[in-house]
Amino acid sequence: MTITVRRSRPDDHAAILALMDRARGLGLSDEERARRGFVQGSMTPELLERFQDGPGIFVADAAGELAGFAITSEAGGLPPEHPASAAVTAVVEAARGRDLGRMFLYGPVAVDDRFQGRGVLTRLITALSRALRDDFDLAVAFVETANERSLAVHRHYGMTEAARFERGGRTYVAFTFSPAAFAERTS
Repeated sequence: MTITVRRSRPDDHAAILALMDRARGLGLSDEERARRGFVQGSMTPELLERFQDGPGIFVADAAGELAGFAITSEAGGLPPEHPASAAVTAVVEAARGRDLGRMFLYGPVAVDDRFQGRGVLTRLITALSRALRDDFDLAVAFVETANERSLAVHRHYGMTEAARFERGGRTYVAFTFSPAAFAERTS
């Protein structure tokens, strides 16, 4: 089955929201959620529309079925108390005055269980990196330290652990990667 990556359309939003809900891991024990990975936060159709109008939402399409998605957004578009804003602040502070260039937020991301292990995430990250590399210098993501699977995935892709921070009693790792460098990767 061929899996292609494209920018989302409004008719993708219901499938994105449904996959996001399944990826939360609700009803699982904390240990099972950590092992399987989970998506945090809430998303509305209005917020998806706003993200679609920004750097974009990228979807992996498997013959008309949503295999996965990756949401990107402008850094600075969320309230300061949001973990995404805290991640950007932590990355900037860790840079100690070095110019990081123009940043965007990477995530949330989810791959449908039926399509895991088929290179969907690699395709998503590569496609969004190719699409955004001319406009952005650095992607910033954040992962709660309780999310063992997501931490392992970000490390597998060689993303830089730029900083740690706390928000709402939870500890997070801020990861960064260069879209220009990632766009040239093949795996």
